[in-house]
Amino acid sequence: MYWAVGGTWGLPLWGQHNQSEVQAVNWVVSAIMLCGAFWVLALLHPAARRVPSWIVLLPLWGAAVVCISHAFFGWVTKGLYLAGMKSAVDFPVVPGVSAATADKENHLSAVIDILVFEPCFLIQGVVLAMAAWQFIRTAANRRRWVWSLVVGVVLVDLFGVTLSLAGLKFAIG
Repeated sequence: MYWAVGGTWGLPLWGQHNQSEVQAVNWVVSAIMLCGAFWVLALLHPAARRVPSWIVLLPLWGAAVVCISHAFFGWVTKGLYLAGMKSAVDFPVVPGVSAATADKENHLSAVIDILVFEPCFLIQGVVLAMAAWQFIRTAANRRRWVWSLVVGVVLVDLFGVTLSLAGLKFAIG
């Protein structure tokens, strides 16, 4: 929401030079997150027990897997970048910015991602997973839930690694 209303702290160099695009994307993300918050609150309503549980849990599973995967993948790629493997993160080139300035800004962006944004993604994913876990009534189904999350996170991160090794992109990060 902060970036959606025009905040600039923590924006990568590309985002600082393309603020209207960043704002538009963050308005959409903020709306999705608000819907997710209402979805989690809806778990408390008795009507949530009247529909098949997979309908209630599937969006939470997807959101938890994406958030947790984002955190792990971000820690690995930004860590590799900071360790000297610059190809681990594909920071967009900003026209008119010197290589030294871009390197300094990209380094700062990687540090901020590791220390601030990736932990937030992990916390968000864990909170979503825990909310769904609380909704599930039996111990056996809760174990299945946890294992499905682990498998989902591993598969998504393996997909990301495969794309990276192939030199392909799935999203701007």
